[in-house]
Amino acid sequence: MRRGTTVRLIAAREVRQRLRSKLFVGTTLVIAALLTVLAALPALLGAFDPAEPVVDPSAEESALPRLGVVGSLSLAERTAIEAAIGPIEVVEVADVDAGGAALTGTTDDLVAVVVPGERVLVAPPGQLLRPASVAATRIAEALALGELFSDDPDRVGEVLARPSLPVEEVGDVDPAEATARLVVANLGVVFLFAVLIMYASMIINGVIEEKGSRVVELLVATVPVRSLMTGKLLGLGIVGLLQTLTLFAPPLAVLLLTAGDVIPAGVGGLGVAIAGWFVAGYALYAVMAAGLGSLVSRPEEAQAVLTPANVLMIGGYLVGFLAINAPTSTFAVVASFVPFSAPYAMLVRQALAEPAWWEVALAAALTLSAAAALTVVAARIYEGGILRTGARVRLREAWRAG
Repeated sequence: MRRGTTVRLIAAREVRQRLRSKLFVGTTLVIAALLTVLAALPALLGAFDPAEPVVDPSAEESALPRLGVVGSLSLAERTAIEAAIGPIEVVEVADVDAGGAALTGTTDDLVAVVVPGERVLVAPPGQLLRPASVAATRIAEALALGELFSDDPDRVGEVLARPSLPVEEVGDVDPAEATARLVVANLGVVFLFAVLIMYASMIINGVIEEKGSRVVELLVATVPVRSLMTGKLLGLGIVGLLQTLTLFAPPLAVLLLTAGDVIPAGVGGLGVAIAGWFVAGYALYAVMAAGLGSLVSRPEEAQAVLTPANVLMIGGYLVGFLAINAPTSTFAVVASFVPFSAPYAMLVRQALAEPAWWEVALAAALTLSAAAALTVVAARIYEGGILRTGARVRLREAWRAG
């Protein structure tokens, strides 16, 4: 039997074995249903509906802003304040303590309290329903100008009425798209880490199950060990891809149907990038898990032997988040070409920095080349350790027996 046919048969066996598990299929469908409901929830709550203006029937009779004053305002001071914020209603306040109490209370509804010639008091930031800090700043500026032009109050109004220079953003980046790209970068890094560590654990547990049931002895008698490992990795990879599509395709479809107008068009291609780096990352870490899994025979030893792969995955995960803060830095660029961190760092750069196509291709080639080299190493370890049960097999012993 040809090696390709053998690998396909082993892969098909792995797929059938996983899909026969009612727990695996049921859990996947339940989680997919929950994610779909969560994706539809904003639309059900009307979060994406166009905002309707709220008409206040008393708007035409709205009261003037109330300004507390300790003492009294001169005509020049009042003219300056009204030039800054418009007509006001002056409320006399006994002293500074009374002004502070009025600002922090709930009945007086004061914009600010002026102590003429000294300062302007405003409610603390915790007073969420009193956004008066901007008005208070304008009042303080107006009073300072009033002192400067005390002999010509109208001059204050001319100064305050002068329009500011325009503030213009440079570049052609849509703010909504930039925000969406940042969100996708964060979610993409978390998604890659979660699925890679989950499927690495699935592979190592699958290897241990076969060793414990002695099924592998029957398989090895008729199938080359390396073909067995390749077929197992391919089969579990297909299962992982199917599970990922089942989990995330329905929620994404719901989001596109309910919020397609809100999601910027430039973000869609990042989904392809996430899928591509999932495949490259799986190829890299799956072979490590298979090789390491052949060294142990008990499930409780799985996490201990998987520690090297976990350390690399966690390191890549942390590198990805560091790259989010500086996607154009030398650190992010170098990390995007290191195979173990490339799936995270290059994804971040694609989302936030738009690297050249050849950089993405080079990073993918380096990652897949590293996976191919690890496959040779892992296959030898797998061959040397898969038939040895009982105590944990040392890496050196498995290498020599492979």
